[in-house]
Amino acid sequence: MSTEKTLKKEESFNNLYKKIDATSKTRFHASRRLRFHSKFSTYTVVLISLGLILISLMQAYRLGKNIDNDLVALIQIFSTIAVLVYSLLIDKNDYSNLSEKMYSCASKLGELKQGIHPYLDEKHNQTLYDGFRDSYHQILKLFETHSNNDFRGDYTRAKLDMPENYTIKGADWYRSKFYVYWTHFLDFSSYILVIGALVLVLYWMWFDWVWFWN
Repeated sequence: MSTEKTLKKEESFNNLYKKIDATSKTRFHASRRLRFHSKFSTYTVVLISLGLILISLMQAYRLGKNIDNDLVALIQIFSTIAVLVYSLLIDKNDYSNLSEKMYSCASKLGELKQGIHPYLDEKHNQTLYDGFRDSYHQILKLFETHSNNDFRGDYTRAKLDMPENYTIKGADWYRSKFYVYWTHFLDFSSYILVIGALVLVLYWMWFDWVWFWN
């Protein structure tokens, strides 16, 4: 008897609606995150390239207290390699295309969710349920993405957007919020490190290093 009840609960329109809603919101958040990755990676390449041009101009006009330092040539070589590496990563990860796929998947799931909504309070219809469930799996297969883009922070954020389905209150709510911010910070930390390093290098070239530490 308990097995029948569990099966009924699992094979219900409400449970399927909740699952689709969570997946849809997760993919919407993933789409936005990947779009930011696409922008930030492009901006990083542009900033490093501009930094290289600025260093060349500083050398040409003899600007900066440390411009004649032997480390400048090393920095230029490293920056050139960094531009190449970032360009290859942008091409390999294809953030823009993945973002579009995630958004299209979320939109399709949103349409399916709207189709299920009228049946939430109706008597269970197994044929309709099987049809909606199959459509759900077909959409996921159609917009299948690599597992390294399955980001737990996106799912946690989706759950926070669904208080009617996921009861997250008090300390758990703050922990979840912190987890979302922390995972996103780690995910985008490489851009902060690269841009921060570029700023420090330019500062060092222009001013006296001792003044910087003082």
